[in-house]
Amino acid sequence: METITVIFTKRKWNPVSLLIRWAIPRSRLSLAESSHCLVKDGDYYIEANMLHKVRRSKADVAMKGLTVVKTVYYQVPNAEVGLAYGRTQVGKKYDWGGAFGLLDPDRNWTAENSWFCYELTAAILRAAGRDQFNELGHITGTTLLALKP
Repeated sequence: METITVIFTKRKWNPVSLLIRWAIPRSRLSLAESSHCLVKDGDYYIEANMLHKVRRSKADVAMKGLTVVKTVYYQVPNAEVGLAYGRTQVGKKYDWGGAFGLLDPDRNWTAENSWFCYELTAAILRAAGRDQFNELGHITGTTLLALKP
């Protein structure tokens, strides 16, 4: 087995980050651990970013202003296939519906025209051979963190 590294992050005192962390849990009395995640691709990170769409950038650019919450190493049959898929998504739009997906729990997160960061990560893991998401209408950081690495 190979691994794909996923970095779960948040921004301190950022209103959008706080809103996403509040919108994700089932209980509005708590915040999700993270509001964003990135997939490590060698010296680069692949992410779906609100301001920059889906991008692949160096660590100093991708991690600017982020606080790492957790790093998870997911075991996959073929990491390179997953990472190659992630690279093909670079330039696609950010999926605002995914960011606030609990408003539409029956949405199709696998539509490849735009991505929310957790959905993009799930798609990369799926392409790498970890296909555990097909029944879900919405992917969250909680969904990904619940997977055994």
